[in-house]
Amino acid sequence: MTTLIPNVLGDAIDDRVAEALDDYLAEGRLDGKIRPRRSAVGIATLVAGGVAVVLLPWVLILAVTLPSTYQANNWNLAWIGLDLAIAVTAGLTAFLLHRHDPRAALTAVAAGTLLVADAWFDISTSGPGLDHHLALAQGLVLEVPLAIAAFVLASRTLKPPRPERATIGLSVPARVPHVAPRRPDRGVDWPQHRSASGRAV
Repeated sequence: MTTLIPNVLGDAIDDRVAEALDDYLAEGRLDGKIRPRRSAVGIATLVAGGVAVVLLPWVLILAVTLPSTYQANNWNLAWIGLDLAIAVTAGLTAFLLHRHDPRAALTAVAAGTLLVADAWFDISTSGPGLDHHLALAQGLVLEVPLAIAAFVLASRTLKPPRPERATIGLSVPARVPHVAPRRPDRGVDWPQHRSASGRAV
């Protein structure tokens, strides 16, 4: 009976250790290669890099194959949707700024990006002559400056606040308390007594 209990406990411990080793091996920790679990930021980095790598050669293909003119359908719907998206993101930015919500940086970036896209397509799709000059002026005077202002606003909203000086009460700066000096031969502070001559002893 006395030998049975240690054997049962030993088997249980061995089973738990084996399960833990199986988990570690499944995660690739004990095979000589350290493969940490990928975080959401790491996955997003891989996806963004993959999109950039794929789109760069695709742009070259489009530059060679696409015609310079094309008759588009739903032309009015495309521009209405773009301007509506700019209005919605600008309105959300104003609302979030009014509530002092840091998520205003997200809507500001979206609004700035849409403004740049609006200027780009206005200029690149406008006809020659007066239409092109008007689109160019509208983009340079109105849309691009507003986009830059939105990006600056987003960067300032995301910037962490500067550390302030420690204060006591409302406006009194904190002061470090004065510590009395220590004698080398004593481990505790001692009060300074003055002799009759006025010298500290």
